[in-house]
Amino acid sequence: MTTTPPTTRTPRSERLSGDFHRFWGAGVFTNLADGMLLVALPLIAATLTQDPMLVAGLTAVRFLPWLLLAPLSGALIDRVHRMRAMVVSNTVATLTMVGLLLTLVTGNLSIWALYAAMFALICCETVTDPAGRIAVVQLAPARLLDRANGRVEGGRLVAQDCLGRPVAGFLFAAGAAAPLLGIAGSYALCVVLLCAIPMVWRRSVPEGGQDVASRPEGLWRSTGEGFRQVFGDRILRGNMLCNAGMMLGMNMGVAVLVLYARHDLGVSAAYFGAFTMSSAIGGVLATLVVGRTIAHFGRRVVVFGGYLGVGACSVGVSLAVDAYTAFVLFIGVGFFVVVSNIAASPYHQTVVPDHVRGRVAGASKMIGWGVTPIGALLGGTLGRVDLALPFLVGGLIMVVTALSARRVIADTARLADQALAEAVEPAKPRG
Repeated sequence: MTTTPPTTRTPRSERLSGDFHRFWGAGVFTNLADGMLLVALPLIAATLTQDPMLVAGLTAVRFLPWLLLAPLSGALIDRVHRMRAMVVSNTVATLTMVGLLLTLVTGNLSIWALYAAMFALICCETVTDPAGRIAVVQLAPARLLDRANGRVEGGRLVAQDCLGRPVAGFLFAAGAAAPLLGIAGSYALCVVLLCAIPMVWRRSVPEGGQDVASRPEGLWRSTGEGFRQVFGDRILRGNMLCNAGMMLGMNMGVAVLVLYARHDLGVSAAYFGAFTMSSAIGGVLATLVVGRTIAHFGRRVVVFGGYLGVGACSVGVSLAVDAYTAFVLFIGVGFFVVVSNIAASPYHQTVVPDHVRGRVAGASKMIGWGVTPIGALLGGTLGRVDLALPFLVGGLIMVVTALSARRVIADTARLADQALAEAVEPAKPRG
C-alpha cells in the first residue's frame, strides 16, 4: 500500500517553466564549482601535508559555517529577496576564489589559506543552499514539485559529481591553478543566469502577502523564531536530530576519503575525481526512478530505506578489498542519499509556513550540519589508527540513527503527502 496520494501524480507531458530552467542552469554552474572545489582543495591540501588530522580539518572547516551562521542566514533569507541573496552570495564566492588563485600564483599558499577560503565559500553556501531550495516552490506548482526537486537534484549530481569532481582531478594534474580558475568562472556564470530570471528584479512577496523587506522584527528576534519553531515542533526537532546523526556518520569517512582512496585503494591523484563520481552515478539513477519509487513504495519507505541503505553501503566501503568494489558501493551511497533527500524535501517546502522556511532551515542545519566538524575530526582521529575505520563506525552510526528516527520519518512522510494533496485539490475541476 502506498502513502503517496493519487492526486499528486501528474501527466509526463506537463512542463516546468522557462524561469525554472534558467534557475536550474544557474544551480548547475554553482554545483559544478562546488564539485571542483571538493576535489581540488583536498588534493592541494594533500600536497601541503600528509597528516590525516590536518586534511580532515578541511572537512571540519567546510561545515563550521553551518554551525556558526546558519540561523542568521536563515533569518536573512526570510527578510530579503531570496534570489537576489543568491546573486550576492555567488558573487562573493567568485571573488573569494580569485583571491585564493592569487595566493597560489604568488607562492603564498598554505593549509591555513585553504581553510580560510573553504570557510568563506561555505558561508556563502549557507545563504545559497536554503534560498535555492525554497525558491523551487516559487518556480514550480505543487503538482510538479517532486519532479522539480528531482530535476534540481539530478542537475546537482551531474554537475557536481559527474563533471565537477573528475574535471577537477584532471585539471589538477596540469596544475593546481587550473581547477581554481574553473571554480571562479562557474560561480560567475551562475550569477549571470540568475540575473536573467525576471523574478530576480521583482518584489518578493511570501504566502502571507507581506513584502519580505518590510517586516519590522529585528534580526536577532527573527533568528530566535526559527529556533522556537524547530525545538517546539516534535517532527521538526526529530528531523533535525536525524539529519545530525546521518551527517555525523557520513562525514567521518568523507573526511579521510582522499587518503583512503589514494593509499589503501590505490587511486591516483588524476583519477581521484573520477573515483568520487561513483556516488553521482547512483544519484543520477535515483533521480530517474524516484517519482515512480515514491508512488510504488510510499514516501515513508523510500526515506527510511534510503537512510538504512546509506549506512549499510558505508560499512561495505570499510570492508572493500579494492577500488572497484568501493566504487560500486559508493554508487549505492549516492542512490540512497538522493532518493531519501528528494522524498523528504516536500515536508519543508509545503508543511512549514513560507514566511519562516528560511529560519527553520537555518536553525535545523545549525545542528544537523553543525555536528559535521565533530564527525570529520572523529574520522581524522580514527584514520590515524586505520583509514577504513571511519567508514565502518560512521556507517553503524547512520544505521542506528535511521532505526531511532523511524516514527518521525513516518509522520513526516504522512504530512508531506497530505500537504501536496491539499495544494493540488483546488486546481481540480469541481463537478
